[in-house]
Amino acid sequence: MDLSVTILNLLTKLCNVRKRMRWQIRCNYVDSEGKAVFNILFYENHTNNLYGDIAFQQSSETVLYCKYANFQEETPSNLTDLLLDLINYEKSLLATETKNYD
Repeated sequence: MDLSVTILNLLTKLCNVRKRMRWQIRCNYVDSEGKAVFNILFYENHTNNLYGDIAFQQSSETVLYCKYANFQEETPSNLTDLLLDLINYEKSLLATETKNYD
């Protein structure tokens, strides 16, 4: 598996924004043309509950499926764009939580 450094950095950043979350990546399958489809799974650290699931093609980093908490926006076609959107989504949730405590 060859993921770009950018993708790995964005996954790390996302888990730094949302504390107590970890990610795991696995190969779902490889088609007859040799194209691999991977899943990135996000879990809550303490409960081990699944928080999100992203399926993408490794070769093109095209997103095939995205389910992430209550994230309801249109799924971007590129994995980098999706991870940036998820980071912004998590930051907006933190901002909302902070306002509620003020």
